[in-house]
Amino acid sequence: MYDRKKYKRFARQQLKGRWGIPVLMTIISGIIIMLLSAPDIVNSFNSGYIAAVASGDLQALEIASTAAPSTGTLYGIITSLIEAIITVAALNVYIKMSKSPEPVSFSDFVEGMNLWARAICSALWQMLWIFLWSLLFIIPGIIKAIAYSMTDYLIVEYKGLSVTKAMRISIQITRGHKADIFITSLSFIGWAILAAIPAGLGFIVLAPYINMTMTNVYHALLKEALENGRITPEDLKA
Repeated sequence: MYDRKKYKRFARQQLKGRWGIPVLMTIISGIIIMLLSAPDIVNSFNSGYIAAVASGDLQALEIASTAAPSTGTLYGIITSLIEAIITVAALNVYIKMSKSPEPVSFSDFVEGMNLWARAICSALWQMLWIFLWSLLFIIPGIIKAIAYSMTDYLIVEYKGLSVTKAMRISIQITRGHKADIFITSLSFIGWAILAAIPAGLGFIVLAPYINMTMTNVYHALLKEALENGRITPEDLKA
């Protein structure tokens, strides 16, 4: 049975006394994402976009938005792939934390970077299918994104599992729980608002809490699917 409150409570217990590495990972990830976003920020600044926003002139804002040069789709894809590598590396730490009360180290994060090829394949495969479903309408795209959301957890925990097989398993274990997963994500909105107040610095602590909770969600969904026979232990093998 899906129990959102329990997964969040477990997350707080699992992080107790072990916030250091998750917070450090969040800071590093944030810096990298900011650097990757720099071209867009510069383009916006150069186009007068920021000045238009500050002035509140809607006409100027529209002109600036139109004039702003794009960094391009290819750059966007490359950025997403780099973020995917960082995400998978972080999941390597969160999954270890969820399985043992022992301290984790920064080397666990670095170790997760070795999964860069699997992270890239997973990101591209998910992006392709989400894009195709989104062609029908945005709602099917969102639903499928949730269905594929456990793929990265699977490729981290079961390193012999192919990306395509991991996605199929993700679809199976999220079946009947997509709304639960969506609501779990929404349940952090209040904290996100508070975290944003001190210049967004609160996310340094909030992000580990969210990631640890979702890791617990993954374990619960996988366990339920195994118990119900939707998947078998053999399915998790290469």
